[in-house]
Amino acid sequence: MVEAMGAWRGKADRAYAQLRHDIETGVFAPGQALSEIELSTHTGASRTPVREAIRRLAAEGLVDLEPRRAPTVSRISLRGARALFDFRRLIEPEAVRAVAHKAETNPALRDDLLALLDTFHAMRGVPYDETFAEQFRRATAEFDRIVALHTPNSYLARAIADLRPHSARLRYIAHSDRSRLQESVNEHIAMCTAIIDGNPDAAAAAMTTHLHHVDQAIFRQLLGGEAGEILVS
Repeated sequence: MVEAMGAWRGKADRAYAQLRHDIETGVFAPGQALSEIELSTHTGASRTPVREAIRRLAAEGLVDLEPRRAPTVSRISLRGARALFDFRRLIEPEAVRAVAHKAETNPALRDDLLALLDTFHAMRGVPYDETFAEQFRRATAEFDRIVALHTPNSYLARAIADLRPHSARLRYIAHSDRSRLQESVNEHIAMCTAIIDGNPDAAAAAMTTHLHHVDQAIFRQLLGGEAGEILVS
């Protein structure tokens, strides 16, 4: 019984991870209906694990559930995106400030960021293609993971982690503006360098600048109608 429950939980976890990734990266567009039968085929899981995955995604605000209707991918509203970025501007500069303090006495943290810094330097001036786009997504996600992992205040770290799926959806929209990707590479270099150097003020300033530019890029895309079904509210 315990073994069967563990196998079921593993299937639900895998279905959840795949569907969350597909929502974050726009495979499933805002407002799109999610048929259990189609999702079972898509994930290779039976309908029961798929239902559990959908329930978890709904709890995170990525899926909307209404009685007697198929689940739908939650829509992106301008008001909601603005509120998210207002909150990020409050917490993320303080997070990298704290991580920069920690880096002064944590060689492992500095080593992780040095390796990531090399990755970002290698992307400078590289023409856009799908390989570059995937490398860039992985590198920025790794930066976010390192910051969340090493933020010493557990409440602050949890707040950042809770925002990650929503930030990822908006980041994917921002990344559709290919002209901004090299600018973002340089911004991540500045953030990594400041943290490695143990310079909290420079790290916070670099994060504030980065969030401002990402915010602008996202709203250009949203207002241009290139991000699926958007609620202008």
